[in-house]
Amino acid sequence: MQTITKLGPKSVANLYGFFLALCAFLTSLGISIVNITNRLFEGSNTFMSALFSVLFNILYGVLIGLISAVAAAVIGYISGFIFGWLYNLCVKIKFIGGIKIELEHAPDNLTEIKQ
Repeated sequence: MQTITKLGPKSVANLYGFFLALCAFLTSLGISIVNITNRLFEGSNTFMSALFSVLFNILYGVLIGLISAVAAAVIGYISGFIFGWLYNLCVKIKFIGGIKIELEHAPDNLTEIKQ
């Protein structure tokens, strides 16, 4: 077992930002789909009003998804950077021991795989 004693705050920030943006975008699309089904099952819809409702909610969901993804990416980047910095600080002052991981040696080339 090896111990991670230092994290790159920028790499942690990038990872946090990406996953928060992805979650925010997918969540907003899910909310858009739920809104579409809710409007269609209300009843008394003509074909044109149903079509307009579906198109509007899809476009609105994508727009809100993009806006929330950008906001979540910024918040995720900032919080990831702070987390990486705090982790390094806590390991440096021996407040925590670090994250223990087990690493496996990867073969350098294909000849080691065939043997």
